[in-house]
Amino acid sequence: MIAHDVALLVGPEQLRIDVWDRYTFDVSMLEVGAAWTLTFWYSEQAQASWRRLIDPERGVRCGQTVTAVIDGEAVLTGTVETRDVGDDGNRAPPTFTISGRDKLGPATSWDADPALSLKNLPLEEALSRLYAGVGLVVEISEHVDADQPVGSLRRPRRGGRARRASRAQQIAISHPRVGEKVQGVVERIVRGLGYRVWTTPAERPDRTVILVDRPRSSGETRFALRRVLEAGRVTSDSNVLAGREKSSIREAPTSVSVFAHAPRGDSASDAFARTVTNAALTTPVNRARIDPLSAPRPRFVTSDQARTVEGAQAEGARLIAEANEQLRRYEAWVLGHRQRGRLWVPNTLCTVRDDLVGLDETQLIVAASFSGGKAEGPRTRVTCLPLGALSETPVPA
Repeated sequence: MIAHDVALLVGPEQLRIDVWDRYTFDVSMLEVGAAWTLTFWYSEQAQASWRRLIDPERGVRCGQTVTAVIDGEAVLTGTVETRDVGDDGNRAPPTFTISGRDKLGPATSWDADPALSLKNLPLEEALSRLYAGVGLVVEISEHVDADQPVGSLRRPRRGGRARRASRAQQIAISHPRVGEKVQGVVERIVRGLGYRVWTTPAERPDRTVILVDRPRSSGETRFALRRVLEAGRVTSDSNVLAGREKSSIREAPTSVSVFAHAPRGDSASDAFARTVTNAALTTPVNRARIDPLSAPRPRFVTSDQARTVEGAQAEGARLIAEANEQLRRYEAWVLGHRQRGRLWVPNTLCTVRDDLVGLDETQLIVAASFSGGKAEGPRTRVTCLPLGALSETPVPA
């Protein structure tokens, strides 16, 4: 049976909690504020551990920083936001449950100061000032060294000249809007440069590492998800316990027409339009999942940013790319939290072969959810998207 050493390190003294009955830790490059939870059941044999958890001086309290650790490697740094202790009168034993989000969770809930001046600041300084408003001391990094283990042993590595230039690039946003969340402002800035932003554990619990990077689309494939069928049975070298692919055209237009105006004088302008077709719907893989003769799903938008036909073309392509992010998604459940000695981690490439759903291609891991309990073994839910599915087109701020 696969076993992992799973614990939480709580507070400035790094109180180690390794007495648990169930846990879930989520990590994702698609969103910040990923959730975590840990539950401990009361029993006569575990009274000492229970007293330690509820101790008013040394126990667990809301607002404390926690680091989720698997086999000595940090996978998530977050904040205790909910502390739920006791029972509800049924036959189930009392429980001590703590839960929260990763360190960027508060940035999704609380507002940025609209008086904060950001215009012409370097990217790194602008993000640092924004996050400071919710008490976060951040370290900005472009990407993670894929050759290093995950978590506390992982070293953010500075990128090449182009990436360093982007860190110093001055931003055009002047101030946050009134009522705009901190993370909303960060997303406007970062997506305006064609990047994504997510978080990963820092070496120090009082720091938060912010990754500003583009999705990987090439390089070494470090993971594999396999469910191979032979004579109707799953082969012994398969590792997918369960898997599901979801294809949806609900938000995917067949075309986008962009209407814009090009200024040509003090008061006159030329109106023009450009239509972009969603070519992704007709790729060989997608044609097996989407009827090419299905009813048209057009979008017609007016652009305030496009000033040329080329600009309208680019905006239409961006809108299609964003919609296509939800076109296909694959989720697999595997036993344990590691493969080839590494914890499953977002923004890494993975070969996917699932004969049951008819999938055989290299995809990008975008999220992982680690879970386990005393009554069941550790499992990881791995979420993948097709390569190139995440848009890298800059989004107008």
